[in-house]
Amino acid sequence: MKKLALLFVFLGVALTSVSAQGFYFDIGIGIGGAWTEIDGDDVSDIFSDSSISETAVELGLKAGYGPIAGLPLYIVGAFGGIGHRFDDGSHYIQFNSYLIGPGVIFYPIPLIQLAGTIGFSFTSNQTNLPGFVPFGNDGPGFAGDISLAFDLGRGNHGLLLGAKYFGAVNTLEVSGAKQSTSAVTVFARYAFRHKIRPL
Repeated sequence: MKKLALLFVFLGVALTSVSAQGFYFDIGIGIGGAWTEIDGDDVSDIFSDSSISETAVELGLKAGYGPIAGLPLYIVGAFGGIGHRFDDGSHYIQFNSYLIGPGVIFYPIPLIQLAGTIGFSFTSNQTNLPGFVPFGNDGPGFAGDISLAFDLGRGNHGLLLGAKYFGAVNTLEVSGAKQSTSAVTVFARYAFRHKIRPL
């Protein structure tokens, strides 16, 4: 219930900002590599088969306001997450770690976007391994991310192409175990923003 309430608050803030002259919004997807540990043990050790496929997918959106005070700085709220899946063809484990929190975006030059977010995290893990319950399904914690992207496009519409580091630490409710997930992804995002033009 807390997660839904936080999501509705975030969406309410985003919708309130839509009419603002300096409204910022981006949404997109990324793919890359991830690492998940439970109480310090690497989850990939569970699967001994060398043919296992391991995939990480990142989704997210940001909404906020900027530029602020004539600077190429934006204040945003973010909702996103990483899905980290181990699959050997017959069994799978998927670790989903989510992030809701405030962030900042900065343009050192009009072509380059730097961004960072930190906030509340929760998990939603899934598996079809029989009797495999120790990873639980829900766990509170904290997470953060940093990214570097090229901002391409004309006017207020842009395409962000970049790379992101994501990290989350959660305490699983069923077992009390500590889940740590890190990921490095490359991403593409649509962005609507008002940029400061060079003199």
